[in-house]
Amino acid sequence: MSWFSVLKGAYPSLQQIDKTLPVASGTTGIVRGSLIYESNGTWLLATATQVATVTAYIHFALMAQTDLTAGMAGSVGAGAPNTIAYPAVAKVTGLAVGMPMEFETSEFVKTAVYTVGQLLAVANGGKLTAHNSGNNCIAQVTKASRVRWVNDAIAVTGYRTGANVDVLTARTLWIPKLVS
Repeated sequence: MSWFSVLKGAYPSLQQIDKTLPVASGTTGIVRGSLIYESNGTWLLATATQVATVTAYIHFALMAQTDLTAGMAGSVGAGAPNTIAYPAVAKVTGLAVGMPMEFETSEFVKTAVYTVGQLLAVANGGKLTAHNSGNNCIAQVTKASRVRWVNDAIAVTGYRTGANVDVLTARTLWIPKLVS
C-alpha cells in the first residue's frame, strides 16, 4: 500500500505546481507518492541515478500508473462492454518538489533512521532516502518515521478497509547538487 498526502501547502488549488504526462513505455512501479521525473515528455520512475542529475526535476506521483483513473486519462478506453481493461497508456499527475508543501508518504527507504531536520534525496524505486553532500536535496524531515492508521489502506486484497502504514513527514526543499 502506497500513501501520499499533502498536509500543508497549495494542494489542491490553482496555485499548485503540477504536471500531467503519460508514463514512459516500459516503465513500471509508479505508485501514489513515488518520485518521478520527466524525460522526453513522459514520466519515468526516479532511481539513485537522479540523485546527482540536476536536470531530473523530481515530482511526487499523485496516483499509481495502474490506477483506473490514470488509465482512463490515457484516452485508450476501458475495453469491451462490461469489462475493465487497463489501457496501454496511463497519464499520471505529479506535484513538483519546488512547490512549498509539507507532506506525508509511505514511499521512503524503511531501513534508515530519520530525524527531524534531516535532508532527503532520491533512492531507487522512486523512494526518499537520506541526503548525501553533493547530491540533489528534495526534502527535509519534519516528523520522524512512524506507523499511522490510513483509512483507505488495503488490509485485505481487493478491499480498502484501512490498515497501519509506515509514514514519514517532510517538507519540500529542492536544492540541486547541495554540498553540506
